[in-house]
Amino acid sequence: MSARTQYARPRSVAQASQLLAQVTSGAMIIAGGQDLMPHLNHARVTPALLVDVSGLDELRAIEVDGECLSLGGLVVHRELQSDALVARHAPLLAAAARAIGGGWQVHNRATLGGNLASQHPLYDLMPALLALDAEVELHDADGVRRVPLALLARRAPGLGTRTLLTRVRVPLSAPATAWAYRKLEITDGSYASANAAVALRVDARQRLAACRLVVGAVSEQPLDVSHVVHTLLDQPLARVANFAIEDTVRVAVTEPLDDQRGHADYRRAMAGVMAARALRAALTMAMTRAAGVENADE
Repeated sequence: MSARTQYARPRSVAQASQLLAQVTSGAMIIAGGQDLMPHLNHARVTPALLVDVSGLDELRAIEVDGECLSLGGLVVHRELQSDALVARHAPLLAAAARAIGGGWQVHNRATLGGNLASQHPLYDLMPALLALDAEVELHDADGVRRVPLALLARRAPGLGTRTLLTRVRVPLSAPATAWAYRKLEITDGSYASANAAVALRVDARQRLAACRLVVGAVSEQPLDVSHVVHTLLDQPLARVANFAIEDTVRVAVTEPLDDQRGHADYRRAMAGVMAARALRAALTMAMTRAAGVENADE
């Protein structure tokens, strides 16, 4: 970090937004610091001002707000893994949080807002939240607005510099929702070579009623590939389980990553494999629940 970097610790979200508005360029928000500090230590970024929002307790709440689970931007990964409301209303998010590596330090310091604001292609939370149709609350000098997370994933000018991600809102999972998160790692606890998140619903006839399927860590942004299963809507679950989804997802990955976690062709192929594993795991959950209900009626 540059010796000329200044430091500010606002006492409220409004004060933080005012401060960011007054600095025309060079300001950066810091909270847990797990993503930003390595860049500062190696002088890859040299902000003129660090705005530390870690003391804003108003951004720490986990609560049910109407039909949504509301998560403050300062909620840390450990809370996502263990909080009872998250486990009940967004179990897919809890599963993705448990897949995050880095150990206790990362889990206890890294924040939900920082994870999403960084838009790192290999992180675990974004695919799960996209599959859950989450939206985010953004706060800047112009006020507060809510936008779908899918829109944020495509375009987020000023996020982390002029705009503060204050809250994530996740629609409450219906009791009939089945889900799964699958991650391919070179070593335990490492970044993914590919991951996939799925949330689906079945109707009373045990047919597929809805499905969101997202693959991550294979391109610069997570890919919503839900369209590949649209032809299977209203089909029996057994038929959906036998659908050869791998090739269809592979074709959808048009600009795969190519790095030490796998070359481009491998990442493209593994996107299909992870998507198939996640979909079949969610279908197994749905069919197991159905069998349990049937057995209970006997």
